[in-house]
Amino acid sequence: MSYQLIADTLYREILIISVVLIIILLINNLVLFKQKLTSLFSLMLLFGLAACVAELILDILDGDPQKTSLIYLVGGVFTMLLLDFTACLNRYFMEQFGIVMKKWQIFLLYVLPNIVILVLCITSPWTHLFFGVDEEGFIVEYILYLVLFDVLEWTYIAVAILLAANYIITTPKKDKHLAEMARSLVIYAFLFPVVYMLQIPLRGDGRYDFVSVSLVLAVPLVYLTANINMHALLQSREKIEAVEAELSVAAKIQMDALPIASPVFEDHPEISLKALMVTAKEVGGDFYDYFFIDDDRLCFLIADVSGKGVPAAMFMMTVKTMIRDHAIMNGSTAEVFTAVNASLCENNDVEMFATAWIGILDTRTKKLQYTNAGHNYPVLFRQGQPPELLAKRHGLFLAGMEETTYRFDELMLNPGDRLLLYTDGVTEAQNTEKELYETRRLFATLEADNGKDCEDTLKAVLDSVNKFADGEPQSDDITMVMLEV
Repeated sequence: MSYQLIADTLYREILIISVVLIIILLINNLVLFKQKLTSLFSLMLLFGLAACVAELILDILDGDPQKTSLIYLVGGVFTMLLLDFTACLNRYFMEQFGIVMKKWQIFLLYVLPNIVILVLCITSPWTHLFFGVDEEGFIVEYILYLVLFDVLEWTYIAVAILLAANYIITTPKKDKHLAEMARSLVIYAFLFPVVYMLQIPLRGDGRYDFVSVSLVLAVPLVYLTANINMHALLQSREKIEAVEAELSVAAKIQMDALPIASPVFEDHPEISLKALMVTAKEVGGDFYDYFFIDDDRLCFLIADVSGKGVPAAMFMMTVKTMIRDHAIMNGSTAEVFTAVNASLCENNDVEMFATAWIGILDTRTKKLQYTNAGHNYPVLFRQGQPPELLAKRHGLFLAGMEETTYRFDELMLNPGDRLLLYTDGVTEAQNTEKELYETRRLFATLEADNGKDCEDTLKAVLDSVNKFADGEPQSDDITMVMLEV
């Protein structure tokens, strides 16, 4: 086996590896980075990939005079692909560095040269002005090819590289991602001569120039694309970490805005109240609250805002503040929800809503007044009796309809009575079989733990829900409040 045959085989293998790597990078660009195939970066990869494939085909055909017509065709396609590759590279980086062109400039700098080169490629078999095929079946570049195509191709690349170098040298307080992109492009430029010098022992210098350009472009292109994608991933990771940090702060602010979960009412030792909340995300839409309206009346409530995450948390804070303000000013629970609903409906462009339950307990008489705005029925269990649902609804959810007027009901609480408020994160928790926890399991847990401390009972319910879920991710916030006389 001759040295030239070994060299040609090795060259092709390296080029095939480059093709495979570019394919992987193109797929990553489309799938991982969600870029369209028509984006300039994707087109640059696509044209570069196609040029490498065309060179592999041309390399096989080269030297076979019987395939002259096919060599002309593949040679023309190869030329156009290289031109479009460099044009896309040029335009992509010009846009990245803030150079926006008008339509006539795009036509003059990219479309018109493309048309001219295409016409020359098509007419070359007859005019022999651009390139030709000699008697041995090798492509020959004519002076017009060297003056027009090569100059145009390398000008596209050189302009992009000069812009990158200028950005690195002159731009203060550079955008980190853009600076990394600029450095990658400059290194890409230095790789050209390095790869070309390394391929000379394999391909020689001169005769094979026409079909030895792809490797000089492909290997640096693999580096450039991989480096840009890596820094894009790092930038995305930094953004994610920044968002996570902000969410962590938001979660702390949200939890700090809620009253403590185990208060001690020193002036009212006959009342015990415990709360528990576990959010499905960093911040949630559930909330609870309690406060004394006066010396003897305790207001306590629970609510579940539609949606999850930051929007729900922000709406939650608005609802919570309004309920507290109106509870202090209004006489009954019905009046509180009627006023809050009207206020929320006035400026509800986001079309969010909240289910809620509010109660006001007179600690002297133990009379409880309550209103339910589309929320889960609380569980009432009296001393020595099984739990039952306080099945009363007094109106639509809050921020639903502006003119909703709410009602209220009253009941007397006796020593030992308990009332459990909860959100649908409890009863609608799912297991791996997509079954719901449901109210019957909640009742079973409460009956089993009846008589225990309220805090222990809430933990027992949460443990039961988690055991039922059996590893299924929590899909909704879980919030519970228990009042005991």
